[in-house]
Amino acid sequence: MNELSDVLQHIHDNASALESLLISEAASLKLANSAEQIEAIAIQKMDLVQTLDQLALRRRQLLEESSSAAQHSSAPDWQETLAILSRCQMLNNQTGADIAVQARYKQRALEILGSSAHGDTPLYSAKGAAQYAGPKQALGKA
Repeated sequence: MNELSDVLQHIHDNASALESLLISEAASLKLANSAEQIEAIAIQKMDLVQTLDQLALRRRQLLEESSSAAQHSSAPDWQETLAILSRCQMLNNQTGADIAVQARYKQRALEILGSSAHGDTPLYSAKGAAQYAGPKQALGKA
């Protein structure tokens, strides 16, 4: 087995592992598991993405050195790997959207409750300008 085949297999294996991890991450977030568990998943995810980036770089180097680029891109295993990576991107985007929704709900709840802890947190307008929310009134005070 040549080095390109090895790299492609490692990319496939890491992409599959990333997909499984993203599914676990989504489930953990929906179940509101511990912050430590979610943080551990995030660290594993970053490690896998870094490994995939390194493998992709090596793959490009090997393709530049060899003449097998045409047969490589049409290989069934490579097409499956690309499909896995596409699903990973969709899963990651969905998880990011879910986290953003949860953050908005929590921020709104804090605003309703009059939490002053976030009074110095900037809010951003549609144009990207930072605006600071003024001090909040404590619940029960008029």
